[in-house]
Amino acid sequence: MSATGYAKEMGDDYKEREAKLYAEQSADVDIIITTALIPGRPAPRLITGEMVAGMRPGSVIVDMAASNGGNVEGAVADEKTVTANGVTIIGYTDLAGRLPAQASQLYGTNLVNLMKLMTPEKDGQLVLDFDDVVQRSMTVVRDGESTWPPPQVSVSAAPATTPAAPAAAEVKKQEKPPVSAARRFGLVGGAALAFFLITAVSPPALIGHLVVFALAIVIGYYVIGNVHHALHTPLMSVTNAISGIILVGALLQIGQPSLAITIVAAVAILLATINVFGGFAVTRRMLGMFRRS
Repeated sequence: MSATGYAKEMGDDYKEREAKLYAEQSADVDIIITTALIPGRPAPRLITGEMVAGMRPGSVIVDMAASNGGNVEGAVADEKTVTANGVTIIGYTDLAGRLPAQASQLYGTNLVNLMKLMTPEKDGQLVLDFDDVVQRSMTVVRDGESTWPPPQVSVSAAPATTPAAPAAAEVKKQEKPPVSAARRFGLVGGAALAFFLITAVSPPALIGHLVVFALAIVIGYYVIGNVHHALHTPLMSVTNAISGIILVGALLQIGQPSLAITIVAAVAILLATINVFGGFAVTRRMLGMFRRS
C-alpha cells in the first residue's frame, strides 16, 4: 500500500502466489467482489477466464473496477455478462445509482459523522482542527490562503503496538489465588458429611429417592457428555443434559408399586425423549445448512 492509502503494483513473485491463491479460492466460492485499482493505470487483471470457468454454475462476480478495464476477464463496463458455464459477471459502473436508498443512507451517515467531528462541543459551532487528518485533507482555503494540496498521509501496515504489560504487583492483585488442594478436599469432605447427615435423619423412602437422584445426575451427565460438542448448539447441549438426567431418573422409577409414580415417570420419559431427539434433529438440520451440496 502506498503513502496515499491506495494499492500499488506488487512484484512478480507476489503476483504468482496471488494468482495461485485466487485460483484455489474462486473454485470454492459462489460470490466474488473485486475492487482493485491503481491510480493512473488500467485495473489489474486478478481473475482470469480459467478461474471463471472453474466456478460453479450460478456463481456471481461483481467487478467494481469495470470502468477502468476490470479485474475480471470477460467483464464489460455497464453490462451483465453470463459465461458459458453459467457464471454471471456484473460490470455496472453506476452501482450507487442502482441502490438509491442505500447510497443515500451511506452519504447521510457520512455527513452526520462529519458534522459531529467538526462540532466537538455539540453547540452548532464549527471548529476546524488542522491536526485532524480528515479535516486537513478536505480544506482547500483557510483565512484566504490556499491550503491545497494537503500533505501526504503516512500509511503504515505495521501491526499496532500492544500496551505495556502491567506491573507485577498489579497482575498479582488482579489474578485470583488458586484454590489449594487442602481447601478443595475440605469443601468436598464437608459436602459429603452434610449429605450423610441428611441421609442419617431421613426416612427410608427419601433415602431411596436420593440414591435415584444421584445416579440420575451422574449417568445423565456422562450419557450426554460423551456426545461430541459439534452435535449440539450451546443451548441444546444444556437442555439435552437436563433431559438425560430426567430420562435416566424416570427409567429407574418405572415399576414402582404406586400407579401415580409410574404414570408420572412414563410422561417424563416421553417428554425428555422428545426433547433429546428433537435437539439432535434440529442440530443436524442446522449443520446441514453448512454442508456443500
